[in-house]
Amino acid sequence: MKTMRLAAAAMVMAAVVSARGADTPATAPAKTLVIVKAVYGDLPSGDKSDVTDKVKAMVKDNELSVDATNDNFDDPASGKIKKLQVDYTVDGVKKSKLVPERSTMLISPNAPEPTKLIIKKAVYGDLKGGKTVDVTDLLKGIEVKEAVTITVTSDSFSDPAPDAPEKSLKVDYVLNGVEKSVTVKDGDELNLKAE
Repeated sequence: MKTMRLAAAAMVMAAVVSARGADTPATAPAKTLVIVKAVYGDLPSGDKSDVTDKVKAMVKDNELSVDATNDNFDDPASGKIKKLQVDYTVDGVKKSKLVPERSTMLISPNAPEPTKLIIKKAVYGDLKGGKTVDVTDLLKGIEVKEAVTITVTSDSFSDPAPDAPEKSLKVDYVLNGVEKSVTVKDGDELNLKAE
């Protein structure tokens, strides 16, 4: 009797392995990315262009990787620092993402949850007591998986102190719940990355 039960259990197990494939782990179904709307320009209230169709065409294998540049979207707001905002759904759940000009937006619904980066305060200019400009809104909304890189120049930000010999960008931010601060000199790159 015991031998018959063991043989029956072995047959059931063999059928399960055969149905699933011996080395095929059970995986979650893929999540579906749908681009709803995309705008590029002097956001939120300045000149902007609807770039929804262009962004939809950039989705490959259910993922989006797009550079927020005038080369990709022309220049709807000459002389202004622009942003790209994409409203989308993942399996029907509404989401939105915003990145500043000259950075890359990545949307990968089937990747692990991205690192959470929150820009608290960002100031650019003569940080040694001279004129500065608050660029927090420009950098807010960045959400990354592992890193973000932005070149710090007066072309990237309004120049509040054209005659200052040295300008810098100071960013106070939270990365995965930990408060941090970094200062980057003009001409260098801002690198915020997961540790």
